[in-house]
Amino acid sequence: MNTEHHRQIASQYSPESGAVFYRSVMGDGMPVIHYGMYENDATSMRQATEKSTLRLLEIALRHSGSGLPQTILDLGAGPGGSAHWLAQRTGAHITCAELCEHHNSENHAIAGALGIGGLIHTWTGSFEQLPDEWEELFDLVWSQEALCHAQDLAATLRGAYRALRPGGVMVFSDILLAAAAPAAAAEVFRNVNAVTHWSTAAEHKRALEKAGFERIEHHDWTPHLCENFRRMRAKIAMDGERLMASGVPPAMLERFATSLDQRIAWEPGSVLEWGAFVCSRPL
Repeated sequence: MNTEHHRQIASQYSPESGAVFYRSVMGDGMPVIHYGMYENDATSMRQATEKSTLRLLEIALRHSGSGLPQTILDLGAGPGGSAHWLAQRTGAHITCAELCEHHNSENHAIAGALGIGGLIHTWTGSFEQLPDEWEELFDLVWSQEALCHAQDLAATLRGAYRALRPGGVMVFSDILLAAAAPAAAAEVFRNVNAVTHWSTAAEHKRALEKAGFERIEHHDWTPHLCENFRRMRAKIAMDGERLMASGVPPAMLERFATSLDQRIAWEPGSVLEWGAFVCSRPL
């Protein structure tokens, strides 16, 4: 795999600045790096991100039809916000595959403080190269807004397929490229995120089919996306001085603010989409 791409990802989420930035701008102080579902103006960022996590779990359980999973693989787990939420609600043992070692260290510390340290296991590496010994080990493969960072989505999905037991379920949410998105507009997002290849919903579905998955469903969450961008932009405006005092470079804040302004101005769904996929490994 391209180690330069991995360095870009590590730089984006660096402990010196990136982790501080995302914890504030996407997590509202929590170890959460994913988008949320806003029901109205009164919905807080914490409520919205928990809602999208809950919705993803509900989709997975309906698809499985076999009760709560006992073993979960979280691809691109970050500092473990979703894994902790899942462990507390399912009692499952969760393996967090994460490229950034500092995220895994933070994950362990938070899990211990929450009293769920025995349920959280971490592995540092690229989710495009999962260990062979994980074959048929997990009931559920999970990911939230991380697979867009994959340089080789096909390899990532093949690895996820191998890691699932027969009959197991994969569920994930991701940022997608709209089918008719102008190339120049797409660069606005790519330039501030470590993304080398963007897939449309149709391309995701074809990649899942090619990896061997069946019963593939796509759930379109795009209507929630613009409000996420508005909330993130408001966080930068409100917390900018504190973030700079914490080590976030002013140039990083300016770059993200400009990108978010452009995303907010786009017609919803014209460039970016947000959605969830659920599928199964055949018995």
